[in-house]
Amino acid sequence: MRYTTTFSLRTILFCLLASLVLTASGCGPKPPLARTPDTQSGIPAKDIQAHALQAFESGDHAQSEVLNRRLLDKGGLSEDQAAEAWLRLAKSAVENGHPQVALEALDNLRRLRPESADSWTVNAITIAALMRSGQADKARTHLATLLTDPRRPWDLRFKAGLSLARDQWGDKRYEEAMHTLERLYADSPEPSPMPRGQLEAGLLAELQTVDGQTLAALVRLAPVQSQWNFPYTIIRLEQARRLGQQTDEWSQAWRLLTGLIRHGDISDQTLVTDILTPLRERLGVPTGGIILALPLSGPFAEIGWKTLRGAGLAQWEILTDGGQMNIRTINTDAPGWLAEIKSIPQGYSLMGGPLRLERFREMAAKGMLGNRPVFSFLPRLEGAVEGLDAWRFFTSPEDQVRALMRLAAGTLGIQEFAVFSPNEPFGERYAQAFGQEIAAWGASVNATGTYPPGEPTQWSKGVATLLGVDYTVPEDKRLPPTPAFQAVLLPDGWSQAKLLAPQFFFYDEDRLLLMGPAAWGQGLTRDPNIEMNYFRQAVFPGAWWADSPAPGTQALRQTMAADGLGEPDFWVALGYDFVHLAQALPPVPSAWSAADVNTALSTVRDVPWSMAPLTWGDFGQARQEMFLFQPTSEGLEILDPERLAKRLERSRMRHEERILFLEQKHEIDALRMQQKDEPDNLDVSNRLRDLLNRLEREKLEQQ
Repeated sequence: MRYTTTFSLRTILFCLLASLVLTASGCGPKPPLARTPDTQSGIPAKDIQAHALQAFESGDHAQSEVLNRRLLDKGGLSEDQAAEAWLRLAKSAVENGHPQVALEALDNLRRLRPESADSWTVNAITIAALMRSGQADKARTHLATLLTDPRRPWDLRFKAGLSLARDQWGDKRYEEAMHTLERLYADSPEPSPMPRGQLEAGLLAELQTVDGQTLAALVRLAPVQSQWNFPYTIIRLEQARRLGQQTDEWSQAWRLLTGLIRHGDISDQTLVTDILTPLRERLGVPTGGIILALPLSGPFAEIGWKTLRGAGLAQWEILTDGGQMNIRTINTDAPGWLAEIKSIPQGYSLMGGPLRLERFREMAAKGMLGNRPVFSFLPRLEGAVEGLDAWRFFTSPEDQVRALMRLAAGTLGIQEFAVFSPNEPFGERYAQAFGQEIAAWGASVNATGTYPPGEPTQWSKGVATLLGVDYTVPEDKRLPPTPAFQAVLLPDGWSQAKLLAPQFFFYDEDRLLLMGPAAWGQGLTRDPNIEMNYFRQAVFPGAWWADSPAPGTQALRQTMAADGLGEPDFWVALGYDFVHLAQALPPVPSAWSAADVNTALSTVRDVPWSMAPLTWGDFGQARQEMFLFQPTSEGLEILDPERLAKRLERSRMRHEERILFLEQKHEIDALRMQQKDEPDNLDVSNRLRDLLNRLEREKLEQQ
């Protein structure tokens, strides 16, 4: 039986009741009887039963109510005839706006036939009568009771659950509707899958009547852990069915339908194939896909080819899994690359890249960001608004400093920081992002300093000034500094960090947490020969962790090893993950808007991330939760926060001991000089003897 979906329980149930055809003989509807001025006397008593049935079947509920009441009052009916008369009276009374008459008629029916309480027809009339009498809450409670009562027949619970869910989403209580359907599905009979298939078919029929806004709202609700389970599979199936009705959206529909076949937990798979097969016969296999705009020649060709290699591996995985993925590659270092992108059909609905900022600027200047959603492989979108003009598929300075502060302020409890940055744009942007993140943690930047990037001989003086050290004082006359911070950010490359870190130790400041950008990791892979003493308390973020236990990372490594391609790196992972994102991204209309893309991104699920996962907020701004690493003599290793905290604590203790030792040493030197001038001064002699004895005891204790 098919039910009409509307936007209130009252309308739902009256439409439902209108579809109930109750006959005693199995015959179809008959033409209405001619009304007589006096319905009480115009019909002979022996003909009342026939006229009562015909009035009901023809939809003349006013006449039906009167005649069925006369028939029941007259008596002499068999049990079956009386039961049908009570049911016709109840249905007609509801239609006529007499809910109390209907409820009384149903009470009589249940006394006559107790098993009728398990009839959906009887319960549908009951709910409609409650609605007519202004008892909407009681009607909904009745539906919920039917749904959750395990003693009731499955068919009754099934129809009650669908009706309740329909009422809930019609009232924009979408999450409640999903919970209702999940409960109904979980309670459906096992082990046979057919009742669940019945529920899937019933929900699909209901969804085919809802408006586009309601369907879109239901699509957005799919949680990560349940996206391939009921009811979300059926919601996505209806979304695919509607997309398939539009030729220019066929590629999106294909992706959804093939994804449901591969991953969807659907008891009745014919629901999918019945939609997919005629569409495939009419439209064929989609030829669209995605574009990758990468530098495949010139100075950045190595990076471009690595990214393309990762994309190709992801494409192969998708194809072997039965999916569809076409990739058009554009060399952004070749003449005419912009014109080539412009000529690609709209079926290629997504673009990854470019990888160089100047190429992105060229696209923006030519107004090409609106042709299709562009996901740049850049840390920022200069000249464009992220989430409006284009999107980011890359680590940002904000992502990096957030990871650093999560460690420094969140785990280690540091609240006072310093920033020592080069006088160039990267350092300035990084320092600015750090300052904003500092404020979010309620911490403070107590010292800042800058240095000329091309003049390393000047950097030592800058470090001294940052630490509050007078570098003109001879080294053997200086006490270690006491800066007003416990961590310092060094937003520069690895080569610069190797020169900067020793300067802090030169001025006897070895307690600090040294924090660097993700760029350190790129330099470390090419420079394993480092002086570890300077970097045991250093940390930096990264998006790629080769030894990550994540399934996506392991799959990428295994695939490359099997093909003899060596070890993956960040750039390979970038291409690999972007293609998988494109495959998992919910369909976006061909006449898309930024809001369409942002909605799709905010609900994207099932990406087998090989690098640190990216997520997008409601306004399309990307966020990456990065890994944290420490430099080692062999490159880098994942951070152990507990071990780092112990190192910092030990360094602080040693530092305090060294300061005490130096203070005592300076005092001893001063007392010896005074003793020469005042050999008979007992106070000086006693003090000197005490200090020397204390130093000797400490030396013995250390030994």
